[in-house]
Amino acid sequence: MRKTLLMAAIAALLPLAAQAHMTWLLPNTTLVTNRDGVVSVDAAVSENLFQFERALKLEQLRITGPGGLVVQPEGQSAARHHESFDLKLPKEGTYRISNTSRALMGSYKLGGETKRFRATPDTLAKELPAGAELLGLVETSNRQQTFVSREEPGEVAFAPEGQGLEWLPLGPVTDLSAGDSIRLRLLLDGQPQADATVTVRPGGNRYRYKTGEITLKTDAQGVVAIPLAEPGAYWVGASAGERPGPGMPAGTRDKPVKRAQVSATFEALPR
Repeated sequence: MRKTLLMAAIAALLPLAAQAHMTWLLPNTTLVTNRDGVVSVDAAVSENLFQFERALKLEQLRITGPGGLVVQPEGQSAARHHESFDLKLPKEGTYRISNTSRALMGSYKLGGETKRFRATPDTLAKELPAGAELLGLVETSNRQQTFVSREEPGEVAFAPEGQGLEWLPLGPVTDLSAGDSIRLRLLLDGQPQADATVTVRPGGNRYRYKTGEITLKTDAQGVVAIPLAEPGAYWVGASAGERPGPGMPAGTRDKPVKRAQVSATFEALPR
């Protein structure tokens, strides 16, 4: 009974993005042709896709350009419903933008009292008092991705980031039109994820009764082809790991229960 209550409590601590809401990065364009080579990116959490409902915290931004070039964001700002930043693309080619976060959630017993806590790998020692009996621990990793190009997309070849779930492009992911498709490989800690469920949802569901959502499966090499049937922005998501629940391991300090999520946004223009 204690374990069942514990896992239900941990499940309640999971972020909304793991339930009904989606997390996303959305650039104002995926193909930058202005003189300055600057793109603006918004970050938010919402149930109505690409509508600002709650700000997504930009915790660890990683921006990689052609040939492994590392680029820093500019003008980062936070508002109630979204966070945002500008990005100057110094050379032609395709850039990968990732926002990553890790969290630890669980509960402990101390002095006959059970308490829940939330921490990061760096703050766990502070949040877990000395002498406390750890009852369960869940580690979640989240990644939001998008891709932008300056002028011609060029060769698209990125090295895996290697931690948590991520999408690795296997071809062009910008300068796309309705009717095109994109090929992606799903990786978990750098390893291909076969037979994983992939959710694809077009934006604009606030204005229609049907979301237009489709589900696909990765192949034996973790590869999936995403069809872009109509013009607009698309959200592509996947997850790995088991949700805490009855009969599941509680997780320890050395071996927490792990769960990972990834989303990416793409754009298709009219043909």
